[in-house]
Formats: sequence, structure tokens, C-alpha cells
Amino acid sequence: MKFGLFYEWPNPALRNWKTLFEEGIEQLQYSEEMGFEYCLIAEHHFSNYGNSPAPLLQALHIAQRTKRLRIATAALVVPIWQPLRLAEEVAVLDNLTDGRFICGVGRGYQPHELARFGIPLEETRQRFNEALDVLELAWTRDESFTYQGQYLQVPDPVTVWPKPLQKPYPPLWVAGTSVDTMKLAAQRDMMPITTGLLGASGVLAHFGSLIHARLALGKPIHGLELGLQSLTHVAETEQEARAQVGYARWQNRAGRALTRLEVTDGRVSTGPYAGELGDDAFLERLYFGRPDAVIQKFRRAAELGVTHVSNWMMFGGIEHEKIMRSIRLMGEEVIPALKDVHPPAGLPDRLASAPPVTTEQLQAARFGPAPSDVSAT
Repeated sequence: MKFGLFYEWPNPALRNWKTLFEEGIEQLQYSEEMGFEYCLIAEHHFSNYGNSPAPLLQALHIAQRTKRLRIATAALVVPIWQPLRLAEEVAVLDNLTDGRFICGVGRGYQPHELARFGIPLEETRQRFNEALDVLELAWTRDESFTYQGQYLQVPDPVTVWPKPLQKPYPPLWVAGTSVDTMKLAAQRDMMPITTGLLGASGVLAHFGSLIHARLALGKPIHGLELGLQSLTHVAETEQEARAQVGYARWQNRAGRALTRLEVTDGRVSTGPYAGELGDDAFLERLYFGRPDAVIQKFRRAAELGVTHVSNWMMFGGIEHEKIMRSIRLMGEEVIPALKDVHPPAGLPDRLASAPPVTTEQLQAARFGPAPSDVSAT
């Protein structure tokens, strides 16, 4: 298994942004020492749910302050970008980071953010697909091209320079929890990122939808990669880990409020909501605990097909010192114990013989909008 850290810089108390960002940089530098392989940077706008509005600028700065970490976005909200400009900026970033960039993309799922860019939520899937077409053309064509889509047009012939350093372009990861996302991942050979808040059965079924999508396309189903986003906190004792659940609660409630447009002056509402899980049930879907307990949770994740873990450790205003201790325990105990762990060899064949699931069934597996940048649809 490969481990990375996920960042969107949530800011419950509206702390100084530069101070908050620099704490993340210190954590990332330490994670590099402790054996983490990559980081993932979210894109969020116009609320304190996440202060990460310029992911490519932030990625470049992180690359300059680290030595070997791969830097990924998770995810660029593609429909709000002009695709030719995005193609140029990603290519420049890939060159300036010496090919350390991973291009994680998503169609967006927050109407509060999308509306302020003039993008209706119901248009995002088609806009996303068309933008991906343009990006791939821009990165791979040396001759001029045009494009005519429902929403995106490139009527004048254009050639985009520079090209990415990585060929044909940086690895593409895609965030989502729908069957359609897995179909897209299968079509374009992307690594999908799902969420631990689907629960074990939901994650397994979601991976199964990727297997079925690849079978339908006549593509191989073995040796696939699957990312898992997990709210993670490792502590010396179970009691200490459990004591941090309030910070995860803030993130969960904030995500729900953002989806429901409960935002006032850029501040999300974070009160309890109907149907909220109790602490025990909530903790079952978090990766909290002593190192040995977290190791076992990640072993179970590998049994579901997970190869990459996106550890969300800066959540809900949790203190910098606690995050640093959690990173240390991950590096000293958790990561070494899991470096040779792989999904079961027979898993793809077993999932291929199981009935496919629907998006509605997947959504029923989760308990509501998750504290996650993995979109709900």
C-alpha cells in the first residue's frame, strides 16, 4: 500500500491563512521523512470549509519545499476552469516539479461553489467530460486542433505548448462515488479515489463497478489501483484518538452544510443534523486509533482492493502538534507494517462474478454527505 496526506486547509476559527498553510507545509515535510509518498490538494472556494482556492499554485510551492513527494490534486474542479488555460498550467507545473505531479480531477459537487462560477450542478458531468477531451488533445497533439462540444468549443485551431514532462501526460486520478465515475475511470484508464465513509461493503461494491466497467470495454481487470480517502488520526492510546472525534464531526457537519447551502458570510453552519451517527458508528468509518488498530483497518481496506490511501489528517481545526504526532506514528509503525500488503489476487475475478451495483445502492451505503472531497455523485 502507498500512503499520502490530503489537504484542503479547513479553517473553523478563520485563523491567519499563511500560518495555517505553513503548518501544512511543515507536516508535509515531516511526512516525507516518515515514508509518505505523495500529497493531495483539494480545490475549494468561498467558505471556511476548506481554504484551498489555488491548488496549482499551492502544489508548486509544496514541490519547492519538499524533495521527493509526488504532488497530486484531489481534485481540480474541472468544469470551473477554462480547459486550454488549465492544460497550459498543468504542463508548466509538471515541468517545474520535474514530473512529480499527479493530475487528480473531479466534476465538482458543491452548488455553493459552482453557482458562484456560473456553472449549474446539472451541467457538470458533460462539461467535465468535454474538458477532459480538450486536455488530452492539448497535451498530446503537436499539430493544431479544434473541438466542438455541447458546452465547450475551440473553434480556432490551436496548439498548446509546453507539453507535460511526463508522457503522454501526468497520471490522471478521478474522485467520485458513483458508477458513472467508475465507468469514466475505466474508459480513460484513470485511478479512482473512493471514500472510506461508504463503509467496507460500499467500497467493495464501488470497486466492483470498476471491474464491470472494464470488462464491458474488454480491458484487463487485474493489477488495478484504487485510492481510498480516509479521515485518519493515530495516537498512543485509543482514548486519545477517540477524543479527537469532535474535530471530525466539525468537518462532517461543515461538508453537509456546504452541500445544503447553509453558508453565511463564508462560514458554514456546523450544528448537529437529523440522522447523524453516534460516536461509535461514526468511528467505525474513520481510521482512528492506536497504531496496531489502524494497521488492521488498513489491512481490511487492502482486502477491498485499496492500493493507495489518502490520509486526511488536518480536519476540523485539530491542532498542529497532534497532526505531527499522528504522522510520526504512521511513519514509525503503520506504514512499515503495510508496505508489502496488496489486494487479494483473486478479488477482481470474484467481483466480476458478483452482480453490479447502482449509484443509488452506493449512496445508500453512506450515511449522508461525507467530510470528503470525493463527490457524492
